[in-house]
Amino acid sequence: MRHFRLTLTASLLASALAVSPLAAETPDNVLVVAQNIDDIVTIDPASAYEFSSGEYVANTYDTLVRYDAMDTTVLAPALATEWSVDADAKTVTFTLRDGVTFHSGNPLRGEDVVGSWTRVVTLDKAPAFILKQLGWTPENIAEMVTTEGNTVTVRYEGDFAPSFVLNVLAARPASIVDMETAMAIEVDGDMGHAWMNQNSAGTGPFSLQTYRPADILALQANADYYQGAPAMERVVIQHNPEGATQRLQLEAGDIDMAKNLDPGQIAGLEGADGVRVETYPQAAVHWVSFNQKVDSLTDPAVWEAARYLVDYEGMADGMLKGQMEVHQAFWPEGFPGALTDTPFSYDPEKAKQILADAGV
Repeated sequence: MRHFRLTLTASLLASALAVSPLAAETPDNVLVVAQNIDDIVTIDPASAYEFSSGEYVANTYDTLVRYDAMDTTVLAPALATEWSVDADAKTVTFTLRDGVTFHSGNPLRGEDVVGSWTRVVTLDKAPAFILKQLGWTPENIAEMVTTEGNTVTVRYEGDFAPSFVLNVLAARPASIVDMETAMAIEVDGDMGHAWMNQNSAGTGPFSLQTYRPADILALQANADYYQGAPAMERVVIQHNPEGATQRLQLEAGDIDMAKNLDPGQIAGLEGADGVRVETYPQAAVHWVSFNQKVDSLTDPAVWEAARYLVDYEGMADGMLKGQMEVHQAFWPEGFPGALTDTPFSYDPEKAKQILADAGV
């Protein structure tokens, strides 16, 4: 199936697992997935900011450029076939792909690109900062993003490398929305937000069929997708937060894929007939934070000592075996500029010395 798992890469400790039976009793043309989807707050790409909603957006909407499904360090053409960069003028000019239609049947236009990004900046929901860091505001975006014919010209402010700008435009909030449809069902100036929390208005390989929060997310294949129709006619994601139950469903053939099994449950499936374990990267960052309203936690020596009080390898090789990697910087591996050095280890004596030297 085409780019159903476009979640980006790595984490502070991170990768994710999917477990699939090779021969399930589910219909051949339907992929049935058991997954915890109660993290979803919204499915509108202008506001979606969770892992599960991110997977949904990546399969119902397209961006001008996207991370290559097989190598997420590469930016590949999507709704734009090519682009040119003028770093001095801080502009990127995109050429739109011909013949692309939205799920409604409406053709892709440059106005949809301008309108989609204007919509994100104007609604100003959780992920809006990703686009706004380019210097875009509701007041100036009409000048910063312009279209003529099949080209879209993007202007940005700030001392950014063009590669950074392209990465921003590959992010979820840069998804292109069918603006003719969205504005036709606008209510009280919401730019279609309420409607798009129950419907899709993208160009992606799937369209939304059914969504009930913390219950089900069902997708229908887009037969007219510009990269070809998906192999699966439908994808049904059933909300199930319990890994143990997912495992039973998997073994019974009631589902094709389980996405929330812990290492022990994975180990219990080793050698099971018709079951394959797949590991793929995901951008999740886990961290320890100190309340800076507590005076005793404000000393940088406390923060430094804490870095030597975490059994990184013990966790990665033990309770998290096979599901996490040690990553000791805030910026996940796989993104441009990520630091992959791991200078810290579990060393209580060194932690004590750091505190003693600081007089803590």
